[in-house]
Amino acid sequence: MDESDAVAPFGFFTVDALRAGWYLIWRQLVRVVPAVVVPVLVGLLLAQVGLGAFSAIVMGLGLALATIWAAVLIPRLTIQWAEQWYGATLTGQIRIWWEVSWRVFVASLVAIVICTPPNFVALSLSTSYPASALGMLGGLLTVLLGVASFVVAMLATGWAMSKVAVGQIPALPLAPPVFAPAPEPVAAFAAVEAPVSLIPPAPVVVAAPAARPSPTSPPPRPPAAASGKQCPKCGLSETERGSVIGWYCRVCGWREGR
Repeated sequence: MDESDAVAPFGFFTVDALRAGWYLIWRQLVRVVPAVVVPVLVGLLLAQVGLGAFSAIVMGLGLALATIWAAVLIPRLTIQWAEQWYGATLTGQIRIWWEVSWRVFVASLVAIVICTPPNFVALSLSTSYPASALGMLGGLLTVLLGVASFVVAMLATGWAMSKVAVGQIPALPLAPPVFAPAPEPVAAFAAVEAPVSLIPPAPVVVAAPAARPSPTSPPPRPPAAASGKQCPKCGLSETERGSVIGWYCRVCGWREGR
């Protein structure tokens, strides 16, 4: 079933309407015909044994029950057909019966009005010329008109069923839409890896910060004068000249007197 079929009824002269009408009519006939045949046979048997009154009662009750049964089958079969064709369950069996029945009645009445003149012609030919070719033509025309009326009834039934189903489908609760998960975004460009170098990088030498003098440490001593005088005490040239004490020996501790 296409999506367009789910929102619009069938056209009258369409294959879908004929198929839907046949779905209901043949299922209805299979159930109703036995309900008609059995009372008729029972009534004929009662008439044969001389119970004519009981025969008429049985046949009348049987036909009445068969008519009611046929009317009950119309909404049931329409609901079954709608579940198979549209996937929706219809509600209100009395409303379904009325909306299908009056449409079929109107369409059948129009077909009867259209076919009445040809039926009169066929009946006249069959009656006036019973043993001739014209009489056979009249009988054939009668059969064809009967088949045409049955086809029109099937078309009207299928069209009416689709009208009833489409009229209820917009009011039915719809299932919540199921959204598919959005695909993950794909990177437009592939990441370019940096080339790997075979030569190890040169070590980075970080200079140590210069030590700051502590505020409590003594001030640095001025550099001593260069050595160059021989110590008169030990005879070594390990003497220096200080800015305060003068010449002194770093080995024996000699100091030059002032």
